[in-house]
Amino acid sequence: MHTVRSHEKIPDESYRKMVLTLMDRQAGREIATAEVFGQCVIHAPSVDDKIRITRYQNEELKHFKLIAKLMAELGVDIDAYVRNRQKAGARFTGDEADIGVEDWIDATLFNFMIDRAATFQLGEYIKGSYLPLARANEAIVKDEEGHKSFGEVCLVAMCRDEATRAEIQRRFKKWFVAAMRIFGRPGTPGNRYCIEAGLKTRDSGEVAAAYLDSIRPVMAQCGLHFPAGGELGVELAPQTDLSMSPSGARATVSAGRTG
Repeated sequence: MHTVRSHEKIPDESYRKMVLTLMDRQAGREIATAEVFGQCVIHAPSVDDKIRITRYQNEELKHFKLIAKLMAELGVDIDAYVRNRQKAGARFTGDEADIGVEDWIDATLFNFMIDRAATFQLGEYIKGSYLPLARANEAIVKDEEGHKSFGEVCLVAMCRDEATRAEIQRRFKKWFVAAMRIFGRPGTPGNRYCIEAGLKTRDSGEVAAAYLDSIRPVMAQCGLHFPAGGELGVELAPQTDLSMSPSGARATVSAGRTG
């Protein structure tokens, strides 16, 4: 599809609904990430780290405002949107998928995996046909690159200690599952529509596979490994490779999705 340069140029209701769906998911994640960064601040080991994490939190809220502005152009009442998502005091992270940060290990894994996964997902929107969303995410991804780099540096340093590395490996599944959920289920009608309409260039499974390729070298450097696919409780695409070999054959994973 040709580039859609403004909300006034949206071609039909199907396209409008899908754009709103993508923005709704992203907006919710931006605030949820800000909420989790709030937990991370508590456990940051130095004042400089607390300042850095607080800056990241502010950037996530700024990202929300960028997407919220686009949603408002399409008729969404943003104040009502926030109130409805937080009714009865529930956080944007939700109840079922709640992500709790217990210490700096959790904070580091969150920073390393979640922000990196988001960068891959948002990179699809940058190449997408809806120009307002593409431009907003160009600015957002620049911030996210700094977030994931900090998480990587912290993870490598922490894994030099054998006992800490063992604990990081024990908790890896929790944060890995949270990261994989960002991509959504592969091979869905929604994925196919997004590709046909130019809103994305790849299926969610392909984007997730590229994400795994990006974290595999860092994990190898740290002495970490992926959990077994059957333990994850999320549906993974056939091309998902959970080996630690960068040139290994793509392993077919048949884990059922829960949640």
